[in-house]
Amino acid sequence: MLYSEMTKEQLQAEMKELQQKGQQAYDTQNWTEYEVYMTKWYLAKSYEIRDEVDIEIGRTYRIAEEYDRLTVTAIEGVMAWGVRQMTGETAAVPIAQLELQDEDGA
Repeated sequence: MLYSEMTKEQLQAEMKELQQKGQQAYDTQNWTEYEVYMTKWYLAKSYEIRDEVDIEIGRTYRIAEEYDRLTVTAIEGVMAWGVRQMTGETAAVPIAQLELQDEDGA
């Protein structure tokens, strides 16, 4: 079933399973597998919160799980498109992976 078709309860169950699998991958230092599970978790979380979150075009957000920031230029579904601060490249990031940065930029 697609995340877009799931209820909040189904999404929460999926996120719990992904978190457990991600933890197992982390514990065994399988970083590629860990990254896949965390990306899927952030996508599921994005569908869970999509009606409650307010991402602002033009605002810069920290990207969770990464040492980078994204200045948002567009929102398409549960993905925020923008420019990565570290590379200047255009990228799409799940909205759940965006965190507000402090006023001082930290």
